[in-house]
Amino acid sequence: MNKVLKGLVAVVSTAAMAIAGFAGAASATAADTYDITVPQTDSHTYSVYQVFTGDLSEGTLSNIQRGQNFNTNNANGKSAAEAAAEIAQNTSTDNTAKLAAITPYVDLTAPAYGEVSAANKLSAPAGYYLLKDKAAVTGDDAATLFIVQVNGPVTVNRKADKPTFEKKVKDVNDSTGDKSDWQDSADYDVNDEVPFQLTATLPTNEADFAAYKTYKLVFHDQQSAGLTFKPETVVVKYEGTILNTESYTLDQNPTDRHTFDITITNAKAVKDANGSAITVAAGGKFTVEYTSTLNANAVIGAAGNPNEASLEFSNNPNVGSEGNTGETQTDKVIVFTYQLDINKTFNGGTPDDNDLPKFKLYKFDSTTNDYTIDRGEVTITKTEGGKYTASFKRVDDGEYKLVETKTPAGFNTAADTIFEITAGHDVLSDNPTLTSLKINQTDGNKTNGTVQADVVNVKGSNLPSTGGMGTTILYAAGAAIVLVAAFGIAFAVRRRNAR
Repeated sequence: MNKVLKGLVAVVSTAAMAIAGFAGAASATAADTYDITVPQTDSHTYSVYQVFTGDLSEGTLSNIQRGQNFNTNNANGKSAAEAAAEIAQNTSTDNTAKLAAITPYVDLTAPAYGEVSAANKLSAPAGYYLLKDKAAVTGDDAATLFIVQVNGPVTVNRKADKPTFEKKVKDVNDSTGDKSDWQDSADYDVNDEVPFQLTATLPTNEADFAAYKTYKLVFHDQQSAGLTFKPETVVVKYEGTILNTESYTLDQNPTDRHTFDITITNAKAVKDANGSAITVAAGGKFTVEYTSTLNANAVIGAAGNPNEASLEFSNNPNVGSEGNTGETQTDKVIVFTYQLDINKTFNGGTPDDNDLPKFKLYKFDSTTNDYTIDRGEVTITKTEGGKYTASFKRVDDGEYKLVETKTPAGFNTAADTIFEITAGHDVLSDNPTLTSLKINQTDGNKTNGTVQADVVNVKGSNLPSTGGMGTTILYAAGAAIVLVAAFGIAFAVRRRNAR
């Protein structure tokens, strides 16, 4: 029997070290009890279930008896000694399997032997104890279930693993053709398509992930008013392999605050586009990629257009599955957009208020190597203060050409204006900010997101016209010249005759 019990000690000790971890010593706080403690860094309170007790000798438990929480009505109908013998014969190297072999003999419906937390240690006799979170675990956390061998003072080290989550966006510069990697901010023109990515990385601990029979993932995404979600662009992948649409569901009308939800009911049973099963492992990555359109409601300037997302995930592998799921904190990216203000002046006069100029804005396109991206046309308006202005709203960085398409009567058409808008924003930040905004070398207003271009119209010259005073003057000058010439000729003739 001692040989079997020593085997049980080895099995349970291995499971405890891998799942919970422990540190022990030989001294007891009382004749037959030892302290179970929780580190100050652990905020959880654990219910402690006593599975086996016995006689402790040189670190080995013998004469095993049922503990207070041993399930006498276990499905296998075994006594404590028989159960211990069965468990000892489990030679699996899978720590989850070892844990699964013991938990059927624990009565989790009975009152716990006690509880332990960082603030309250628990004294208990030598034996084997199962610890589980007392309360349902919520938020960005995962529940845990583990076995502790008490053969001296024990410190419980929590090792519950959970997934990680992040949201990213890509930036594209139309004028240079540069495309960024996935990052936390970008800037775009109105009506541009903005690419987004959501990434869920599964728990990296194999035992923790294996403890779940099924594993649920729900991507929650919240678009700002300036972004229009395009559901037809959604692509879901596991480690780069596209999933078939039966592996997940897309809900565009969730009852909560989200714009849309994407649910993978069981991440362990997904298939590729051909319907073949995909092997999913601990630490694997699920990604969701899609695009949204920057619309006419987009906020201009430093406030930007945030897009937030979070991940809901299975967080409790325990018997009964209390709590079911947790949720990560939200991760945010921001899309910025700007405004070009035209300051129009007139040299030599002012135009008729009903005959004001118009301008078109063209953006340089790296694919055509010319200013071929049309950003629309505006008409100059006169303000109450007598200024002439117009604005191109929701443009991003790049090279531009401003062209006057309608010129007021009596003025010369302004030359085309070439300029460049540049902007800087945090690309890796939990809360990205707009750090700079310029037109050529002149600073713009970051808060309002505006830059200004000055354009001058010059008054045309007053040239002579038919039937006007200019013509009369010309006629008079011509007649005078003719008279002078005639007088000179007559005088020359008379002198010659006199000789």
